[in-house]
Amino acid sequence: MTATRSGSIVAATWLIGLGAVFLVQRAMNVGWNEAWPLFVILVGVASFVSTALTRPLSVAGIWAFTWPVVWTAVGVVLLMSTTGALGREPLDLVLDGWPWLAVGLGVWFVVGALLPLGPELVEQLTVPAAGLAAAVVRVKFGAGELQTRPAAPGNLIDGEFTGGVKQRVIRPGEIELSQDVDYGVPWVDRRYHWTLGLAPDVPLDLRFETGASRSVLDLRGLLVRRLELHTGASDTRLIVPDGAGATSIRAEAGAAALTVEVPPGVAARIRTRMALGSSQVDESRFPRTADGFESADYATSANRVDLDLQGGVGSLKVVGLQA
Repeated sequence: MTATRSGSIVAATWLIGLGAVFLVQRAMNVGWNEAWPLFVILVGVASFVSTALTRPLSVAGIWAFTWPVVWTAVGVVLLMSTTGALGREPLDLVLDGWPWLAVGLGVWFVVGALLPLGPELVEQLTVPAAGLAAAVVRVKFGAGELQTRPAAPGNLIDGEFTGGVKQRVIRPGEIELSQDVDYGVPWVDRRYHWTLGLAPDVPLDLRFETGASRSVLDLRGLLVRRLELHTGASDTRLIVPDGAGATSIRAEAGAAALTVEVPPGVAARIRTRMALGSSQVDESRFPRTADGFESADYATSANRVDLDLQGGVGSLKVVGLQA
């Protein structure tokens, strides 16, 4: 079904649903203090219709209906409570019932994680550079494995995206990539492994936001001007550019392990801050200074990187690679 027709059906569902809510409220002859859960049911039903229109009929597709079913069921229970059918007040019902809901969802997700529910989805993506003088690429990657490499000549982005990828063009020369979560929770019912190619001949500003992931961000051969890295519970290996001139890198790591590798011939100025955890810098290559650590030839080096690294709970390590 085309996106236009699907959008029209979803819009129609909301209109019909809103009308039905008011009709049911009148038919029940109750006030909105009792009928308000009808809107919760409407959210569940509309989400169910939207999900049904965008998913292929398969065993794996049932996981996409988790939250529509939960919204609908919760709305029905709340409506029975507000109208007196259960003999319980909604607040008491929520306080007593949420642990059971949490247990039920947890069991559902565990079953999804243990049982293979369909073929692995592998997508290819190619975005031509189209003569761009510079570009901004943002990557949102919640869970899985992520690797970067230089793209093929003429491409801004290319690669293989196991688990699916969504592309959003913010403006010409600025693109955001994110995981396709239309089938449900990524870490429950689908494995994600991205091999992301980035243009080697276009100056780049990069932003990576990663969650529970394992990442190897190899920026060698790329003309990266700026990089912002935000990681959660992750293990990240970052290899900085080796021929980009001046590069600025800012990294914030949560409960994470972050290792930064500096290729030979690249000078570095390094500042590290840790809340809890450890930081380690190769002082034979980057001697300690009053403000942090810095290569002796930082000011005159043709290729240099400014590293500002901040960590929460975990470890930070900066390693100087040997020729």
